[in-house]
Amino acid sequence: MIKRTLVTIALLAVGFFVSLGYSALLPNSQFVNAQTNPTTPAQNTQLNEIDRQYFIDAGQAAIGNISLGELALQRSTNPQVKQFATAEIQEQTQVKNDLTRIGSRLGVTPPTTPAPKFQAGLARLSQLKGDRFDQAYMDEGGINAHLENAAIFQREAALGQNPDLVAVANRGLPTIRKHFSTASAITKYQFGQVARRYNNLPNNSGVSAPQGNTRRTEGGDSLPENNPSPTGGGTRLPLENTTPTKTNR
Repeated sequence: MIKRTLVTIALLAVGFFVSLGYSALLPNSQFVNAQTNPTTPAQNTQLNEIDRQYFIDAGQAAIGNISLGELALQRSTNPQVKQFATAEIQEQTQVKNDLTRIGSRLGVTPPTTPAPKFQAGLARLSQLKGDRFDQAYMDEGGINAHLENAAIFQREAALGQNPDLVAVANRGLPTIRKHFSTASAITKYQFGQVARRYNNLPNNSGVSAPQGNTRRTEGGDSLPENNPSPTGGGTRLPLENTTPTKTNR
C-alpha cells in the first residue's frame, strides 16, 4: 500500500516537471517572456506626414537645383552668377547626402529625379543665352528656389516628428536665408513682384505679350523675349565685376 502511494506521488511529480518544461517551450508563455525580455525599447524612426512630404520635396528640390546650378556653370560667363551657382550646388548636395543617409536608416529611398516643375524650368532656361540666361537663373535658382525651400524647411522644423529630418531642416535654414539675401541683392528683388518674364505667350491666349519697348505694365514689370537688357524695373546683372549695377528708373 505504501509502495503504491510512493509510486503515485513519483509519477505526479514527474508529470509536473514535464509540464513546466513543455510550458517553457511555448512562445507565449510567461516563462519565455521573462527570460527573453521582448519589451526592449526600439529606436524611434516613426515618420509623420510632414516628415514624409519633406523627404520628397527637399529631395526633389535638391536634385532640381543642382541641375540648374550645373547648367549655370556651363552656360554663364558672369563670375557672380558662377559663384552663386557653385554655392547652390554645395548647399543642395549636402541636403541630398543627408536625406540619403537618413533614408537608408529608415528603409526609405529619397527621390532620384526632380519634380516636373524643375524639369520644365530647366528646359526653359536651356533656351536662353547671355544676360537673359543669367537673369533667369538668378530669378529661378536664386529667388524662387529659396522662397520655396524656406517654406519646406520651416514647416519640417516646426511640425516634423523625426529628429534627424528636423535637424536637417534647422541646419539648412540659415543657408537658405543667406542665399536668398544674396540673390535678392543681385536682382533687386521685391517680394511678390515679377520684374522679368521668360514665357512665350501665344497670340490667342488672351494676354498681350510685351511689344517694342519695356514700359511697366499694370500688375508688374515685363521684358520682351528678344531684348536681353532689362529696363523699367529689371536689373541687368554685371558682366565685368561682381557689384550689382543700379537700376535706372
